[in-house]
Formats: sequence, structure tokens, C-alpha cells
Amino acid sequence: MDKVNPLIIAGLFILRCLVPLLIMLGLTYLLRRLGLIRQPPPPPPDENNGNGNHDNHNNEGGMAHGKA
Repeated sequence: MDKVNPLIIAGLFILRCLVPLLIMLGLTYLLRRLGLIRQPPPPPPDENNGNGNHDNHNNEGGMAHGKA
């Protein structure tokens, strides 16, 4: 049985990874150029407009303490 050059095996492995990646990137590029894919909308603003921490704790206790 003949030995296969390890560089050929490594090259085939890299091609196996790169070819599908290039195909996906090419399809994405074409779909964006055709207008079939749009940029995602911006995220909604925070409730407190980015001020303070995001723990959402209030000092009243809320429903867990029987206060409605």
C-alpha cells in the first residue's frame, strides 16, 4: 500500500474547511447585493436609557412582598 504525503492530506483538510466557508460568504454577499438580506434593526433602548446598573431592583419589593 502506498503512503500518502502528509502535506496532501493537510491541504485536502484545509480545502474541506475553506471551500464551504467561501461558498457561504459568497452567497451572503450575493443575497445582500440583490437586497434579499437586510441589516438587522438596532436593538431597542434600555428602560433606564443606559443609566445605572441593570439589576432591575426597586426598593419597594414588588409582587414578592405583597405590594402591587
